[in-house]
Amino acid sequence: MTCHDRPPPPPPRAWPVVPLGALVECLDAARVPLNRAQRAQRPGPVPYHGASGVTGHVDQALFDGALVLLGEDGAPFSDPSRDVAFFHEGPLWAGNHVHVLRPRAGVDGRFVAHALNTLSYGPYVEGATRTKLTRARMNSLPVPCPSLACQRLVADRLEGRLQRIDGQLRVLDRLDALGPEQVRAIITQAIGAAGGTRRLLGHVFDITGGGTPATTHAAYWGDDVAWITPADLPSGPPAVVARGLRGLSAAGLAACRATLVPAGALVVSTRAPVGRVGLGCGPLAVSQGCKALVPRGRGVDLRYAALALWAAGPELRRRAGGSVFPEVDTLTLASLELTFPALAGQRQVAQAAWARLEHVAAQAGERARLRGLLHEYRIAVRRSAMGA
Repeated sequence: MTCHDRPPPPPPRAWPVVPLGALVECLDAARVPLNRAQRAQRPGPVPYHGASGVTGHVDQALFDGALVLLGEDGAPFSDPSRDVAFFHEGPLWAGNHVHVLRPRAGVDGRFVAHALNTLSYGPYVEGATRTKLTRARMNSLPVPCPSLACQRLVADRLEGRLQRIDGQLRVLDRLDALGPEQVRAIITQAIGAAGGTRRLLGHVFDITGGGTPATTHAAYWGDDVAWITPADLPSGPPAVVARGLRGLSAAGLAACRATLVPAGALVVSTRAPVGRVGLGCGPLAVSQGCKALVPRGRGVDLRYAALALWAAGPELRRRAGGSVFPEVDTLTLASLELTFPALAGQRQVAQAAWARLEHVAAQAGERARLRGLLHEYRIAVRRSAMGA
C-alpha cells in the first residue's frame, strides 16, 4: 500500500503539542567545528553540516543514523522561504553553528524537521545582527506530536510534494545560470558580425578619470552632481545609469579630481571590478574606479559602443595591472581596439541586440516571478500539512 492509498491523517488541530526537547536527544556536545581550510585538508565523502545546510565534505564522521539538524546561529530564522531545519540519515560531521538532534523512539525525524520549518522563531532567537537559538530555547519550541504512523504518513506525502516543487525551482536555477552566457553570446555575435574598421578607443572618445572627495566632509556630498562608482554600474550587460547611490555637492566636485561630463557619455569601471559598462543619460562625474568616455564626433552610436566595450571586457581584464587589485589606467584603456562599422550599421546592430537583451531580461523577470510563487506555494503546502 502506498502513502496515497492510506487513510488520511487526523486533522492537525487534533494533534497534541509538546516541547521539542521531549522528542529529541541533543548531541551538541559531540560537535567539532572545522573551518574551510581545515575541511580542505581532509577531503572525503562525509557531509559537513553548518547552520544552513551542507557546506562541504570531509573524511570522517562524528555522527551516524537518523538526525535532525537545526540552526543555532546564523541560520535564516526570519526568512520563511529558507529551511532552518534538515533531516539527515547516515554519517555526518557537524560544526558548532547547528544543533544536532537524535529523534527519540516513536518519533519520525522527517516530520520533526518539517514541523520546525513552519515555526515563527522571533520569540525564541536572540541577537540583532546574528540571531542565535540557544539550547534552552530550542528545547522549548512547540512541536505537534501525532502518532508515529501519522507522522510517517504526513512526512511521506510532504516529501513527495516538496520534491516536485524543489525540482521546478532547480530548473529555474539552471535557466538563470545560462542567462549570462546567453547575454554574452548575443552581444559578441552581434559585434562580431557587424564588421567595420578597428579603431583605438582613445581615437574615438575623450577619456576622463574621476575622484572621490573626503568622505568625512558632509558638505562634499549631496544631490548637485550625479556621481558613479563601479558598484553603481550593472554587473550584467550595459544599462542606462542616471545617478549613483551617492551624489556630490558642487563643493565636493571642486574638491576632488572628478570632472563633470555631459550627457551621452559611456562609463566603464576600471578598478575592482574591471569592465562594467553604463550609458550616462545626464551630466555626471565618476569616482577613481571608473572612466568616463565622451564621443569625439557624431559617428558613434552610444548603444553600439557600450555593447562593443562590454564585449571587450575579458581583454580589458587581461590587460589590467596593479599589485593590490586589478586596475586599468587611461593609456591602457585608450589603446583598446574596437570594431566600428558605419554609423547606420552601428545603429542596426545596436537595435537588434538591445531588443534581444530586453527579451532575455523579460524572461529572467518571469522566472523570478515564478520562483516567488513556488516559494510561497512550498511554504503553504508545509504549513497546511502541519496546521500552522
